[in-house]
Parts: sequence; C-alpha cells; structure tokens
Amino acid sequence: MGAAQIREFLHEYINKADERLINLMYAMVQADMKEEDYQLSAKHKKILDERIASHEANPSSGSSWDEAKARIKSQL
Repeated sequence: MGAAQIREFLHEYINKADERLINLMYAMVQADMKEEDYQLSAKHKKILDERIASHEANPSSGSSWDEAKARIKSQL
C-alpha cells in the first residue's frame, strides 16, 4: 500500500473513529512535531511582536490569569 492509499485510508478511518482514538492519534502527531515543522505567517508574527513590545513598554497593564478568567466567566 502506497503513501497516497494510506492517507486516504486514515482520512476515512478518522472520520469514523471514536473520540478516544482521535485523541490518541492527535497526541502521537503532537509528540512527533518539531518546532521547525510549523511557521507563523508574517501577519501573525507581526501581531505577536506588537503585543510583546506593548507588554515590555508597560508590563503592569495586563491582567493575571485569574483576573482574565473571572472577566470571561462573568460575560458568559
């Protein structure tokens, strides 16, 4: 069985698999990925760079995780 056939088989299998198997396959893929396997787009990198610069200019302007979580929960 060639790579193309295996891919097709896996796509069909994943579409029918239960959640436990999907989670296992996802964990295997995540464990196999390396940082160089993915890239941020220039647009996303620019957004992150702007946010980092904003934080470095005024580090006390942000919220703690507990504050952010409470704010989000209050809006639900």
